[in-house]
Order: sequence, then structure tokens, then C-alpha cells
Amino acid sequence: MKRFSPRLFLRAENGMAAIETALILPFLILLYFGMIDLTSLISFNRKITYSAGVVADLVAQNKTSVLKSTINDYYKAVDLVMAPTPTGNYRTNLYGYRKVGGAITKIWQTSNGSGPSCSTVPTASSMAPLMTAGNDIIVAITCMDYTPYVATFLGERVIGGTSFNVEQQIMVRPRSTTTLTCYETTVGGAACT
Repeated sequence: MKRFSPRLFLRAENGMAAIETALILPFLILLYFGMIDLTSLISFNRKITYSAGVVADLVAQNKTSVLKSTINDYYKAVDLVMAPTPTGNYRTNLYGYRKVGGAITKIWQTSNGSGPSCSTVPTASSMAPLMTAGNDIIVAITCMDYTPYVATFLGERVIGGTSFNVEQQIMVRPRSTTTLTCYETTVGGAACT
């Protein structure tokens, strides 16, 4: 039987690689999934920004009025940009604001009706520098709830939540006219709600 020697124990290298791997591997796995989450979040943020920009630009190209059915076609462009993300995972809201007598008022609004609700609401203070009297502005907001992979096994206690709301807001002026109104079915009828 061998006797225990502290000196030999401190110099022994048997099993050292296994111990180092056991200590380092959890951090490497966390780093790996963290990088996947970070790149996915950046990709979704870019898609959301582009989606809001596309739908706002398509609406802005109309002359004086646009029908809700036409805007519903524009929402299909958003679906193409966001693919392969299911349509129930994101939402796009469109608003039309007009400056009349110094006051900025909402004239119309519409939504693709799917996905989580967007928490951002357009504010008059953010629109004021972009508008002149009698001028419209179109606001497109696209949002989605992003659930990181790390949240599935680390949970709420470690990262503070299991999903995060990612939103982008784009404001554009109508291109061919100063005012642009959305109508439900026919031009001159009820405004989009």
C-alpha cells in the first residue's frame, strides 16, 4: 500500500485535463449559446428595422389616399422580410398624423393584427421637428418578442427575463403630397382604425 505524500499529490498531473475541461466547459457552452443569441438578436433587430422602413416607404409612395386593402398587401412585404419567422411572432402598426394649426393629431391607424402588442406609441414631441403646418407623417412600428436560447436553461433569475420586446419605429413623410389618408374600403369613406 502506498502512503499519501502531499508533495507527490501537488506534482501529480494524472487527470488534470479532465479537471480543467470540467471547469472550463460550462463557460464555453454559455459563451457559445450567448454568441448565438447575440447574433440572432442583431439579425432580428435588422429585420424589424427594415420591415418598418419597407412598409412606411410603400405607404408614403401613395398619392393623397391609400385603401386598407392596399396596406394589407404591404404587410405581405413585411412577411417576406421577416421570413422564416412565423407571422404570429411579430406585429406592425401604421399611423398617420397631421399637423393642423400647430397641433399634431392622429388621423388614421392600422395594424397587421398578429403578434405581440408594441409598447412604443408615437409621441408628438418626436414628430414636431419633422412636420410643417398641413403636413402629414407616417409612423411604422414593428415589434416582436425575442426569446434567447440561454433563457431556456438559465431562466428568469439569471438574465432578468425569458423574452425581450424588440421594437423599431420609422417616421416618413408622404412623397407626392403633403397629406395622405387611409380609408377602410372606399376613398372618402371611413378612415382606417
